[in-house]
Amino acid sequence: MGSDAAALEVHDFDVNDIGVKWVVTDLYGLLLEASREAAQMLNLSVAGLRGRQLLVFFDGEREHWRQALRAAAAGMMVDREGAVRPRDKRPLFIRAEITRTRDCRHGDTLLWTFSEPESCEATAS
Repeated sequence: MGSDAAALEVHDFDVNDIGVKWVVTDLYGLLLEASREAAQMLNLSVAGLRGRQLLVFFDGEREHWRQALRAAAAGMMVDREGAVRPRDKRPLFIRAEITRTRDCRHGDTLLWTFSEPESCEATAS
């Protein structure tokens, strides 16, 4: 009976509840889905992010991020650091892992997972 309870907990898992900052875009960077944490990071609501171009939130080096997007769309796992500029706020330095994935609603997509840059983690220790 204990294993059934554990199985129920796994099925009840909601990625929005774990505090991860992530967005899903199409292969061209159009925002399709986002976690609440990612929306807060970009200073918009989840609904307010949908349909926007993710690359406009990067502070400078847009060509760098455009190349990262193309590499991920081609199937490479991409791990980059840079700055995002939330709406009406100062830039934030982030690390982004970008992976191509597929889902039943949107087809081929890119999952962007944001975290603290390694350079910040090293200085915090």
